[in-house]
Amino acid sequence: MEKNIILENNPYLEKFFTHLKIDKKSIYEIICENTNIFIQQVPHKIKQVKGYKYKDKTIYEYKLKLAKQAYRLAYIFNGDDIIVFYISKTLIKADFTEEIAKVV
Repeated sequence: MEKNIILENNPYLEKFFTHLKIDKKSIYEIICENTNIFIQQVPHKIKQVKGYKYKDKTIYEYKLKLAKQAYRLAYIFNGDDIIVFYISKTLIKADFTEEIAKVV
């Protein structure tokens, strides 16, 4: 069953899309496709961000690979929805976790 993917409207994602001048709509489509594929076919590539919660929910993250760049994104489950609340160019898990600590 495919989940409904939502990009949260927050300053972190706005800054990400503005700073990198990335088309939000095309990235959203890629995120939707990749997230559902990861959940169904390669769930072992999805990891928890241990020690932190966002809106009292467990945070999950995975590496999103695009044509020229890879990113790490963080999301939570909220019923049948997946809410993506943070995307970063930081690929090293420990460094990404430090960034998440500043967000939550």
